[in-house]
Amino acid sequence: MAHPSFDKSLWVFKQSNPIRRFCQACVDPAHGDRIFGRPARPYLKLAMKAIVFWAIVASVVVAAIATPEYRKSYYETKGFNRGTWFDLVEVGLGTTFIMEALVKIIADGFVFAPNAYLLSLWNVLDFLMLIALLVNTTTSLIYIGGLSRVTRALKGFRALRLVTLFSRLRDTLHAVLFAGALKILDASILMVLYLIPFAVWG
Repeated sequence: MAHPSFDKSLWVFKQSNPIRRFCQACVDPAHGDRIFGRPARPYLKLAMKAIVFWAIVASVVVAAIATPEYRKSYYETKGFNRGTWFDLVEVGLGTTFIMEALVKIIADGFVFAPNAYLLSLWNVLDFLMLIALLVNTTTSLIYIGGLSRVTRALKGFRALRLVTLFSRLRDTLHAVLFAGALKILDASILMVLYLIPFAVWG
C-alpha cells in the first residue's frame, strides 16, 4: 500500500482525483468493497444504468431493423456509402459503451488495483463484448457492409449486455450455467451408471 502507484487507476488517477471520485459515485466497485474510495451514489448509479440500458435496447433494435436484406436494398437504392444512418447510430452507441467502460476503469482501475475492472467475471464478458462491437463497427465503416459474416455475427452478443447489467439476471445465469451445470453433470453420470447394468442385463 505504500507503493506510489498502489490503487492508482491507469497509473494516473489517485483516490483524491475529482474525476475518479465522480466515476466512483456513478458505479459500484467491480470487485470487493471500495474501502478507500467514494461509495456509489444511488441516483448517479441509476442514471448510469438507465443510459446503458437504453443504449443496449437501441443497439438491439438497430440490429433487428438493419438486417442484411435491409442493408442490401438500402445500398441498391441509395448507393454504397459509409455515412448510412445505421452505421452512424452504431458508432454513437459504441461510444456510449466505451464511455461506460472508461468510467468503471477510472473508478477502480483496469487490472492491478484492488477493485480492478477485470477482476470481475461479468466485466470481462462486458469487455469482450465491447471488443466485438468495436470490431464489427470498425469493419463496417472501413468495408461497406462489413468485412465478413463473422464480424456481422458479433452483433448477436449485444443482447447479452442486459444479462451483465442487472444483478438478478447475473444470478440466474450463474445458477443455470455454473452451479446448475455441475448438478446436471452429476445427474448425467448417475443416469449412465444406471443404464449400463440394465443394458448388459437386457
